[in-house]
Amino acid sequence: MISNLKQFIIFIISEAELPKEMANARLALSRGLPGMLMNFSAGVILGFSMTVWLTVLMVPDKHVGQRGASGHFSGAIGQDKIARPDSTHQLKYKGHIYVGIMTAKKYLNSRALATYETWGKQISGKVEFFSATDSKASVGNKVPIVAIPGVTDVYPPQKKAFLMLKYMHDHYLDEYEWFVRADDDVYIRGDRLENFLRKVDSSQALYIGQAGVGKDDEFGRLGLRPDENYCMGGPGMIMSRETLRRVVPNIPWCLKNLYSSHEDVEVGRCITKFAGITCTSAFDTRDIFYNDYKNYNKGNIGELHKVVIDSAITLHPNKRPEYQYKLHTYLLNQRIHDLKLHAFDLHHRVEQMTELLDPKLPARAYSRWEKHLQSNFHPREARDVLPWDAVVGKMLYQHMTTKSGGPSRESPAVLKAAMDMNIIQAMHTVNRDYQHRYRTSCDYSSINHGYQRVDPIRGPDYKLDLLVVCRRKFKRKARMMLGRKSLYLHQSYTDVEFLEKDWKENVLDHVISDMAPRSAIKETVHIIVPLHGRLSIFERFMKNYEAVCLETDSNVELLIILFKTTEAETSRVLDVLDEYREKYPASTIKVILMTEPFSRGIGLNAGASHFGNNSLLFLCDVDLIFTENFFDRCRGNAVLGRQVYFPVMFSQYDPQFADVGNTASGDQSNRKGGPTAVGYHLLTKDTGYWRFSSYGMACLYRQDFVNVGQFDTSIRGWGFEDISLFEKFVKSKVETFRAVDPGLIHVYHPIHCDPNLPAIQYSMCIGSKTNTYGSAASLARFWQEQM
Repeated sequence: MISNLKQFIIFIISEAELPKEMANARLALSRGLPGMLMNFSAGVILGFSMTVWLTVLMVPDKHVGQRGASGHFSGAIGQDKIARPDSTHQLKYKGHIYVGIMTAKKYLNSRALATYETWGKQISGKVEFFSATDSKASVGNKVPIVAIPGVTDVYPPQKKAFLMLKYMHDHYLDEYEWFVRADDDVYIRGDRLENFLRKVDSSQALYIGQAGVGKDDEFGRLGLRPDENYCMGGPGMIMSRETLRRVVPNIPWCLKNLYSSHEDVEVGRCITKFAGITCTSAFDTRDIFYNDYKNYNKGNIGELHKVVIDSAITLHPNKRPEYQYKLHTYLLNQRIHDLKLHAFDLHHRVEQMTELLDPKLPARAYSRWEKHLQSNFHPREARDVLPWDAVVGKMLYQHMTTKSGGPSRESPAVLKAAMDMNIIQAMHTVNRDYQHRYRTSCDYSSINHGYQRVDPIRGPDYKLDLLVVCRRKFKRKARMMLGRKSLYLHQSYTDVEFLEKDWKENVLDHVISDMAPRSAIKETVHIIVPLHGRLSIFERFMKNYEAVCLETDSNVELLIILFKTTEAETSRVLDVLDEYREKYPASTIKVILMTEPFSRGIGLNAGASHFGNNSLLFLCDVDLIFTENFFDRCRGNAVLGRQVYFPVMFSQYDPQFADVGNTASGDQSNRKGGPTAVGYHLLTKDTGYWRFSSYGMACLYRQDFVNVGQFDTSIRGWGFEDISLFEKFVKSKVETFRAVDPGLIHVYHPIHCDPNLPAIQYSMCIGSKTNTYGSAASLARFWQEQM
């Protein structure tokens, strides 16, 4: 209908092609014939004729709209062929944009996969990856690959770049309007790219991107004339269909006349020669096709808070897949944030219209935003008021102090990342308002000071005083200004997400009777304990093991790794184990004798080798006390190939400074549960502390333990082998689950630090020793009593 209406306008402009009645009426009017009757008659005739003509144009006709040999449309009115605009130009293309991504075989399962799973699926058209001939077999169907015959991944890729353009031309020239050559480390915002290109005439020969002339040391050595440039390949180059049509037939000549090793320079030279155009040189292209020069060597977009991120269509570089996913997540969050703002704005308008339609309604007490930020919970007592933690520069001052942390520490990386992401989104909203009102945009520089807390009902809150750098645009200049911006940020919780997932599939693989409850099946936990001397502590450990595991038949097995000391102590240990075997013949209690000097890492490695790969292990020390519930958490939190459990134990203070109720001896030990029934599990601030700095206790599967390399046996003496193992798991693909466990108690014992230890181990030993003396309050009371 719109096309027919445009044609009608063309007809009435050309008087030679007007119907006879319309021409006579127009001629009469032009001669100025007097009289109202003549004017009225001419108007009726003209109006009636126009109505009939419009109706005829809108009635479908089998002849109307068919292409003539000349490419114009032939109409059914008269015998003349009338030239009409090609209204089907947009309909003949399957898609709007074709993106060809240059990659290499070694990046197909990393960069290419991340690119395709993030922005690659959001392009309005088609995305394909170009690599060496044998690349397709190495990645399967994860990403769409074009293997160009006769092309390798050897750098520089001039031949690959030109043959990629030829492939686009030969297969898709008549199917897409725009063709993009991109790298596998660029991020393209598909919606913005489409909106940008919809405003440009694709029938013209165009070559769009960030213009370059080479590095400083290459200037004048690339064979470019002073008026020539090229589109840099990193941020991506865009070519119209017409440009591709002109250039591709001349690719053989371009390949034979290469002046440099840069493929983007050679493509640009070829386009300039045979299409007669150069890359766009507008200043804004540096923001639209963004290249992060500051973090180029790091290989990632380092400063997402920059204003240019809000206006960029392509962003480069993101060489590591995790940064590609991070940027994609940020942009999706930004989109969600914008939609929420729009929703709140619509709600606010609805309320305003409601008040206008019904003035009798009571006035609103607060805005929609204030409603959203309010909580249903209001504190009634002083202890219910949530305090804030202070953030000053890079330091975090917490209202709760821990034995391992103290009142201040450097802000954790996870907290800093969360605050940065929230500040970025807030500045995005601020800049949108500033640009509209003041033609000013601001970049977040740093945090001057601020506060943060976590409301268990509503989510994290931040009150921040920021240092910002603002740019205000005047007629032809931009003025830089330093300023401060106060923000109140609230990161609301999303809806409750329920995931029903059986993490422990292997637990239910056993055959059970119909009458037996499924929860009755418990996987065997194999406890490995290295032992060197410490006979009395070993006897206490065995009493606890008897009460928790042997008497309750909790499906736990024990392996002692015994390092020899004296013959008497070794014999006594073996006698104790024999006594428990005789008393509990169905139990599994084993011992491995070690002849070499004591090393906790060597002992645990030897113990782990005694079991199969699917065995669940608990790496334990002899000075621990545990409960039966701990082993349930051990089974639940360790998942083969996916997760290991590093519990945080409660460590007792020195009994002379704190009454921990240590009643391992005496009549209390005869109660059911032995020593676990009383003072060992008195968890207060004066009896002990959570030992966050210790990573020695772990529940894990032997296969995961072996895959990360087990303990480092080169570490000798006190400590550090546990931290080394924990760091191995952190860097692996297996998740580390770390939580305080009230069922795991480290009983106090004096610590001796050998001055001959390496400096880092000696420092750690001294720190652990000082932590075990007592709480600050207990030590203060002790000092007062002594004085």
